Amino acid sequence: MIQFCLRELMARKGRVEQRRITYGLIKEHTRIWPSTLSRLANNSSAQIGLSVIDRLCAFFACQPEELMVHVDTGAYSGRGPDPGSSR
Repeated sequence: MIQFCLRELMARKGRVEQRRITYGLIKEHTRIWPSTLSRLANNSSAQIGLSVIDRLCAFFACQPEELMVHVDTGAYSGRGPDPGSSR
């Protein structure tokens, strides 16, 4: 499962810039709607466009691996055989 580290990045940027980073502030700079940011922060977004990832990386001055991480849940939900299984 992919988890977004949006809250952590907001807190880090807020400490560095000594100001509160809000969804509204992010929207001003990225044009990403607060509802989308909320879904990312709560890890409830099934799909996210590359342009959103690009704009967030630019805003937070980070790489994609700082914005999102893969968490192994032990469950494969795709179609076909589990790519991790041996044949």
